[in-house]
Amino acid sequence: MLYKTIVLELIQEQYPHLYHRLRLGRTLLRELDRYASDLRATHLRWIEAGTDPGAARELALEELNDWLAREAARFDA
Repeated sequence: MLYKTIVLELIQEQYPHLYHRLRLGRTLLRELDRYASDLRATHLRWIEAGTDPGAARELALEELNDWLAREAARFDA
């Protein structure tokens, strides 16, 4: 699974304002790495808990989406 690609597409499509702020602040790559690492860790945690890998991916993406929504709101404030 290409976690960084998934995160980048999610940010670009659902949080374009956050994407532009990170890009302009030259922190996009660093934050992208952090978000991708968090997504991978969450995905693996759900799998280790006995969740089907596909369902684990969806649950991890939901958690990431919630986190990105909070991050976007913080930048918009």
